[in-house]
Amino acid sequence: MSSKPLSKNKKTRPPAQRELALAAMRQASEQDLRQMIRRQLALPMNQRTHFLRLRLPNGGSCL
Repeated sequence: MSSKPLSKNKKTRPPAQRELALAAMRQASEQDLRQMIRRQLALPMNQRTHFLRLRLPNGGSCL
């Protein structure tokens, strides 16, 4: 038996290629989501909230 205790900390190894790729994909996904939100907020109010409008029989609409 060795007198050294086994280390449970495995963070001493450098990150693997797969882990780096996954981190890059997560970051790109978050950036895409932010861009989608910015594009939606840049639209005029009537285009952003068109799904809230209820169409009335005579061609009108209401919220």
